[in-house]
Amino acid sequence: MKDYRVVFYLSGMNNNAIYILLAFFTGALIPVQAATNTAFGKTVGSPFITGIMVFIVALILTSAYLLITRTPLPSLAQLSKAPAFSYAGGLVMASYVIMITFVAPKLGVGNAIALVVTGQIFSALLIDQFGLFHSTIRTINLTRLAGAVMMIAGVYLVMKRK
Repeated sequence: MKDYRVVFYLSGMNNNAIYILLAFFTGALIPVQAATNTAFGKTVGSPFITGIMVFIVALILTSAYLLITRTPLPSLAQLSKAPAFSYAGGLVMASYVIMITFVAPKLGVGNAIALVVTGQIFSALLIDQFGLFHSTIRTINLTRLAGAVMMIAGVYLVMKRK
């Protein structure tokens, strides 16, 4: 079986730099999703309809990718070996799509995303600290804690009106 992967080649860059750029680009897409979800939600009048449409588009695109690349699907045995908590990603994503569609028009995209990112930082620190979900343990130290505090200060400044 061939394992198809997207290959990234950027002259003179090491793998970490590529991953950093990919993470940055992915993060830059989150406010785009919030803004486009907000526009769609205003049109159809429901964050739940918006959510289902987002997932239908995602299903179509990922299915097309799998078909084009002829990526083999995992067997039921393989799927049953995955930890039960690993299926929570769908619940988390659905919650995010619906909530960002609901809160962004009320708080503004910038404020909503600032709060989302801050929540992500705190959650990530806890996951790292305790190795939750089979993650590598990376303890909270003064530097990481200072970064989290700066995130709170940043959210305050982003949300401040004057």
